[in-house]
Amino acid sequence: MTEQMPQKSRNTIRRLTLRLLPLALLVLAISMIWQAGTKQAKEYVYLDDHQYDHAESIVPQIPLEEIRDDQVVIYFGIHVEKIYELSLQSRTFSADGSLWIEWDSANQKYMDKHGIAPHELLNLVNQIERWDSTFEPATDEPIVLSAGRYYQRYKFSSRFYDDEINFRRDPFDSLILPIVVEIAPGAMSQKYQQTLLYPHHHQNGFLGMSGELSGYQLEGAMLSSYIHQYPSQFGEWYRPAFSQARLDIVYSSDYWSAFVNWVLPFIIVMSVVLLSPAVAGSMGDVRLAIPSTALLTLIFMQQAYHNEIPSLPYLTFLDQLFACGYLISLGLFALFTWGTNVYTKAPKDKKEEAMARIDKVDVIFQISSVSALAFVAALSWSNTVS
Repeated sequence: MTEQMPQKSRNTIRRLTLRLLPLALLVLAISMIWQAGTKQAKEYVYLDDHQYDHAESIVPQIPLEEIRDDQVVIYFGIHVEKIYELSLQSRTFSADGSLWIEWDSANQKYMDKHGIAPHELLNLVNQIERWDSTFEPATDEPIVLSAGRYYQRYKFSSRFYDDEINFRRDPFDSLILPIVVEIAPGAMSQKYQQTLLYPHHHQNGFLGMSGELSGYQLEGAMLSSYIHQYPSQFGEWYRPAFSQARLDIVYSSDYWSAFVNWVLPFIIVMSVVLLSPAVAGSMGDVRLAIPSTALLTLIFMQQAYHNEIPSLPYLTFLDQLFACGYLISLGLFALFTWGTNVYTKAPKDKKEEAMARIDKVDVIFQISSVSALAFVAALSWSNTVS
C-alpha cells in the first residue's frame, strides 16, 4: 500500500505537467515576443534621441490670408481621369490625369533669376516606377493670362505609393489613395523665399467618370496644402521646408460584401465550435475531432485572408476575431479532453453523475466563449474608431 501511493502521486504529477505544458509554451512565446518588442522600441528611442537633431514633419499650411511678405503663392489644381491597378499587397495604384498651376509676374521674375523652368516647378512625391511614368507639360511654354499671370498645365500617368492605407478595421475599412505634389526647386524653400501651393480658385472637380474603383464605393476627394519639413539640411546651411498639395481620394468597402466574404464564414465555423458541447459527453472521439478540425479551418481562412493584404505591424479587426477563435477552439479541445477522461474513468454506477458534471461545465464554457467573442469584437471595433 505504501509503495502504491508514491507511484500514484508521480502519475498525478506527470499528468498535470503534460496538461500545463501547452500553456507554459504559450506564456513563453508571448514573453519572448514582448521582450523583443520592448528591446526594439528602446533601441529606436536611443537612435532618435542621440542620432537626429530634427524630426521630419508634415503640418497644414497657414490660411491664405495670413501669409507673410517672404512667402509667395502658386495656385494649384488637379483632375484625375482614372484610377486603376490597385494592389493592396504592394500598397500601390495607378492614376492618369492633369494638374495645373497659376502664378504671378513677381514669381516669374524670381524663376527667371534662378533659371527655374516651368517643367521644373513640381515633383510627384509618392510617384514610383518613374521609368514607366509620364509627367510633362501640356504646352511648351506657359500661357500668359491677364494682369501678367502665368498658367501651366501638366499631364501625368504614373504609379503611386499609398502611405494612407489603414487596415485596422479590415475588412470594413476605408481606402484613401493620395496623390502628393510638392514644390521641387530648393530655391523656393529657402529662409528668405518660400513658395506655397494653394488650391486653385477655379478647382471644381477632382475626378473624371473613370474615378470609380472595382470593389469599392467612391466617397469623395479632398485637396489640402501642407508644409513638408525635412529632417536633413542636405549639406546646405538651411533645412528646407517644401510646400505640397495633397489630393486624398476616399473609397469605402461594401460592408455587406465584406461580411459575406469574411465574417460570415468565421461565424459559421465558430457556431459549429460553440454548438459542439451539445454532443453527448460519452462520445469523446466525436467531440475531440470538432475543435481540431475548426482550428485547421480557421488557420486556412486566415491565410487566405492575408493573401489579400500586406504584412502589417498590427492586428486587423478580423485578425483579432481569428485570435479569439483560436483560443476558444483550444480551450474547447482541453475541455473535451478533460470530459472524456472524467467519463472514461468514472465507475459504471457514476456514469450519469459524470455526464451531468460534464454538461454543466460545457454550458459554462459556451456562455463564457460567446461573451468573450462578443467582448473582443466590441473592443477591437471601438479601438479602430478611436
